[in-house]
Amino acid sequence: MDASEVSEHLFGRRCRLPVFAWVAQNPKDRFFQSEVGLYGSVSRSNANDELKRLLALGMLREDRPDDNRRVYYDRLDSPLWDIVTSASDTVGLRWADGIVDLGHLR
Repeated sequence: MDASEVSEHLFGRRCRLPVFAWVAQNPKDRFFQSEVGLYGSVSRSNANDELKRLLALGMLREDRPDDNRRVYYDRLDSPLWDIVTSASDTVGLRWADGIVDLGHLR
C-alpha cells in the first residue's frame, strides 16, 4: 500500500498526506501558494484545499502582502506535525528535488 492509499483511507483524501508531508519536509518555513502545485503529483486546486485545511488546524499562517499578488504561508510550530512526520515515515513518503516518492507499507 503506497502513501496515496494510506492517505485516502486514514486522512480522507489521496492527496492530503503528500501535501502535508511536502509542507512538513520543506526546508523553508515560508513558501508561496503556487509552489505546492508545481510539484506535479497534486493539482493546484487540491493543494490549495489542503493548505486551507492546515490553516484551519493552526499549522500554517497566511500572509497576503498588499504590494504582492502571491499568497505566502508560514509553517507554524504544532504538535500535529509529529503526526504528519510519523505517517510519512511509516510509509516512506519523501519529497526530494520536487519529486515525491510515495513509498509503501511493508
